[in-house]
Amino acid sequence: MTAEATIPLTINNGALTIAATAGETLFQAFSRSRVFLPTACGGRGRCGLCRVRITAGCPEATETDRKHLDQEALQSGFRLACQTTVTGPMDIAIPEAYYTASDYRVKVTKITPLTRDITMVRCQALEPRQIHVEAGAWMFFHCPPYEGCPEGVERPFSIASDTRDKRNLEFIIRRNPVGICTKWIFEKMQVGDEIVLNGPHGDFRLHDTPREALFIAGGSGLSAIRSILLEMKNKKSPKKARLFFGAATCRDLYLLDELRDLEKNLPDFRLFPAVNAVSPGDDWDGETGLITAVLAKHIGDCSEAEAYLCGSPAMVNACIDVLTAHGMPGSQIYFDKFA
Repeated sequence: MTAEATIPLTINNGALTIAATAGETLFQAFSRSRVFLPTACGGRGRCGLCRVRITAGCPEATETDRKHLDQEALQSGFRLACQTTVTGPMDIAIPEAYYTASDYRVKVTKITPLTRDITMVRCQALEPRQIHVEAGAWMFFHCPPYEGCPEGVERPFSIASDTRDKRNLEFIIRRNPVGICTKWIFEKMQVGDEIVLNGPHGDFRLHDTPREALFIAGGSGLSAIRSILLEMKNKKSPKKARLFFGAATCRDLYLLDELRDLEKNLPDFRLFPAVNAVSPGDDWDGETGLITAVLAKHIGDCSEAEAYLCGSPAMVNACIDVLTAHGMPGSQIYFDKFA
C-alpha cells in the first residue's frame, strides 16, 4: 500500500488513526488494523452488530443500514461498518474497548449443561493470569481448526461471570444448529483444552442513573445480564430492577434458584420467569405466554425507566415495540442482539 493510496480514518477525536484503502469497507479496514468490531456474521450484513458512529464524512445509509438501524440512529450518524465503503477521510466514534482489547490464553476448566441446547463454559486465565473484565461485555472466542472448519473461526460470546474474579470467566452459550463455532464447543471441546479469548468488547453496560432497570432476556441472553446483576449485588446497588426471563418451555429455563437468591440479596429486585407453554406434568405456577405479553402485563408506564435486552433479534425487536408503546424513549433502551 503506498502513501498516496491510503485514506485516514480518525477514531475518537484522534485517539487512533487507521489507514484505509479506497473501495474497502470500514469493517475490512478495522479488521486489518486489529480493531475488533462486534459481529456474528463476519461482516456480511446479516447481524447488524458492527455499528459505528461517523461524525464527519458520513455517507448515505444503505438499505441494509436502514434494515438494522432506526431513524434516530441513522440521523445521529450510525452506520454498519460492513456496509460503509471508504471513499474519503472520516471521523468515527467507537467504544474504546474495540481497540484496547487483549488476547488471553485460557484453559477450559468446567462445562455445565444448563438445558438441552445451552451450556455454561468456565475458563481460567493462563497468560496473562488476570483478565480485564466488565459486566455486560463480550469476548471473541477463538475456535481452533477442526474437521469441517480447517481454518478455525472466532465468534463473540457475552461474559456471564462475576467480574470480581479476574482469573476465571464463565460464558452461557446456546448451540446454533448451523454454527461452526458452537458445533466445536458442544461436540469437540473438552475440559483441559486451551483456547484464546480476545476482549473485552462492546458497549452494553449498566448506566449509572436513578431510573429503574428493566432487564429482558431470552435463552442464552441471560449471560450478560447475569454478570450485571452479580455486579449490582457486589456493589449493594440500590437501583430498582426487574428481570423478565423468557423461554419456550419449563425445561428451557435455567439458574432459577440462583436468580431467586438474587431477589433476596438485591434490595429492590424482582424476577419474572415466563414460559411460552406448559406441558402436562410440569410443576409451574409462574407466568405463561410470550415474554412480550408478560412484559406488557407488568410494566405499566415506563417513560421513567430504562431497559436492557439480550436475546434473538426477533425477541429484542418485539420487546422494544412493547416498551416504546408504554412510553419508554428509544434513548433509554439498550440491547445486545444474539444473531
